[in-house]
Amino acid sequence: MIRTTFLDCEFDPRDMSLAGLLSLGVTDADGRDYYAINADANLSGLLDHAFIVEHVLPHLPVTAYRGSTVASRTGAHGFLRRWWRRLRRSDRLTAIEWDTNHPHYQYVRPAMQIAADLEQYFHAPAAPELIAYYGAQDICRLHSLWNNDWSAMPAYIPRYFTDLKVLADQLGVSELPEQQSTAHHALDDARYNREAHDYLLRHKAQRLVLTDDLARQLHRNDPAMGGAWEDLTCWQRADYRAAARKLLAQYDIRVRREEP
Repeated sequence: MIRTTFLDCEFDPRDMSLAGLLSLGVTDADGRDYYAINADANLSGLLDHAFIVEHVLPHLPVTAYRGSTVASRTGAHGFLRRWWRRLRRSDRLTAIEWDTNHPHYQYVRPAMQIAADLEQYFHAPAAPELIAYYGAQDICRLHSLWNNDWSAMPAYIPRYFTDLKVLADQLGVSELPEQQSTAHHALDDARYNREAHDYLLRHKAQRLVLTDDLARQLHRNDPAMGGAWEDLTCWQRADYRAAARKLLAQYDIRVRREEP
C-alpha cells in the first residue's frame, strides 16, 4: 500500500529562495510527524510583512523588536539609535532575532539538516502520495531543499501532490471542517490536512453508488414492468443499467464500480 503523507510550509511568498522557507511540517496517515524551523530563513526580510508578523511569528522561537527596544544595540551607538527612535516615537518593527531560550528552538536546524531528515522520513521503495492545501508553493518549498534539482533529489521524495482544494471542488464540497488546532503552525496545519482529507474521503464514499444497484431500484419502481430482476431478459436489464448510468452522469454521482 502506498503511504499517504500531508505537507504544510510557512514561508515568505515574496522570496522563492531557500531563505524564504520559515518552517515545514509533515505527517502521515499513521500519525508519524516531522517538524522543523529553517535556521537559514531570512528573518530581517519579514519586517514589512504584516500577515507573517501577526499570524506566523507567534508560533516561531523568535523575538520581534519595535521602536527602540532592540536588545542587541549596545554602547554609545546603540544609545544614539534608541534616543533617535524615541524622539521619532516610532513603533515600527525594527528587528527579528532567534530566541534560543524558547522551548521550540529545539526544532531550529539548518536547511541541509532538514533535507537530510526528510530523506529519512520519506525513505521507501516508492514515493508516497503527498497531500497539501493550496499546496503549489508548499511543494516548491519542499523541493527547494534540494535546490529544485530533481536529479539530486532522492527518488522517494514526492514530485507532485494532490490538492485538497481541487479534491473538494471535484466532490462539490464548498467548505471544509473548521480547523481546531493552531492555524499557520506548519505541523498543526499538516495534521489538519490529514483531517480534511479523511473528511473528503468519507464524503466521497457516501456518494459512491453501484450502477447495478440503481438499475435494480429503477426496476422496482417501474410498475409497468413488474416481476423479479432475475426474470428480466439481458436486454431489459441493459436498458435499466443504461438509464442508471445516465442519471449518475446527469447528477455527477461518482460510480464505485461498474457491474458486468
